Formats: sequence, structure tokens, C-alpha cells
Amino acid sequence: MLSRTLIGILLCCTAGVTAAQVRPTRVRVSEKVMESLIIHKVDPGCPGGTARIQGQVILKAIIDKSGKVENLDVISGHPLLLPLAIETAKQWTYKPYLLNGDPMIVETQLHLDFHCTALPPPQGVAGDQPGGIPPEPPEGIVSSTPGQQTHTSIPNRVRIASTTIEQRLRHKVAPDYPAQAKAQHIEGRVVLRIVIDKQGTVANIQLISGHPILAPAAIDAVKQWKYDPYLLNNQPVEVETQVMVIFTLKP
Repeated sequence: MLSRTLIGILLCCTAGVTAAQVRPTRVRVSEKVMESLIIHKVDPGCPGGTARIQGQVILKAIIDKSGKVENLDVISGHPLLLPLAIETAKQWTYKPYLLNGDPMIVETQLHLDFHCTALPPPQGVAGDQPGGIPPEPPEGIVSSTPGQQTHTSIPNRVRIASTTIEQRLRHKVAPDYPAQAKAQHIEGRVVLRIVIDKQGTVANIQLISGHPILAPAAIDAVKQWKYDPYLLNNQPVEVETQVMVIFTLKP
């Protein structure tokens, strides 16, 4: 009887020691603490093009054991600022976060501040994002070199309606529906202004409107779209147009 009691005590002690030795591989750390471990931080600057928006983007970040940003999820922020904020934060690196001398995977938040001259938001509503879809500009010539465009020469760039350029789309990639958007049942439309080069490749993308969680996925998809070159007087020219990416959870 005594031996069984001793065995039980020993088993309990062994279990306690084993439990004490189990350490987490991922911890949640405050942003202030992680800021003290940053070894490379990139300034986000301002979005390209004519958009100049002030504001703050908040991201949830997973930092791996080596100190690299492994994953980013949007918490909040203006949709025009999100792509640049994400691309910037991906470049940040940290010293490994140590717990009892062992490197840990860290979950934290990042705040990126944008101090740009604000412009009035476009009118309308796109999905759940106020600001929405502005009227599409009329077709016409957009000179890449102001002051040098004439009506007799072939322009460097033309503005084409989305319905017209859609007929020249030969390779379209569907966006990956963000898991966070699915979990929150977020649907909506993302509107982008794009420049298509003379070879039919999407050379530049600017966000016009759309839900901040959906916008990055839309941009990643449209980057891969391919068009037949747009010809003017049998010569290929660059095209400026708008495209819309629709996210819906309905089959």
C-alpha cells in the first residue's frame, strides 16, 4: 500500500516537472516593447500618384523567431494607405524576442502614421467603405509629357473607359478572398485606377475605393492581369482606365 502511495507521489511530481518545462513557442508582446527591438525600420512615406491622405494604419503582425515579419493582417486604416503600409511593414526587422533565453514567435501590433496633404474623398459608396466610386473620367488623351502633346502626333497615353478595355482583357486572375473578410462576412467592391503599358501589362495601380481588408487582395490579383495592347493609328499606346474587383460570399 505504501509503495503505491509513493509511486503516486512520484508520478505527480514528474508530471509537475514536465509541465514546468513546457514553454510557449508564441507570445503576445506589446508594441512598445517590440519597438525597442527594431533593428531596421522603413518610413512609409506617402502613396504615389495624386492621392495625399493623412491617417494611421494599424496592423496585426506575426514576427518569427529570427525577427522577420512573417504575416500581417489589417486592423484599421484608410484604404488608400493600406498597400503602402503593408509593403513597408514587411521590410521591418527585429532582434529575436527571448523568453528564458529562447527565441519566440511574437504577435504584436504596428502603427504606421502617414502625414500627407489631404484631398477631398471621392463621392459615393463602394462596399462598406465610405468615399466610394467617383465618376469615371471621359475617354481622351492623357499626355505623359505635359505641354508637348499635339493632336497630330500619337499620344503617349490615352484614357479608356473600363467597358472598352475590358474587351481586351486576355488573362484575368481572381483574387484570394481574405480569411479575415470571410470570418467577418465582409463583401464589397474595390475600384482601382490602373495604367496598362504598351505590352498589355498592368504597370501601375492606385486604389480609388474599397474596404480596407479587401483592397490588398484586389491589388495583388489585378497586378497579374494581362491585356491585348491598345492600338491607336496602329501604334501601341499606354492606357489609363479603371477596374472593379467584386468580393461576394454568395456562391
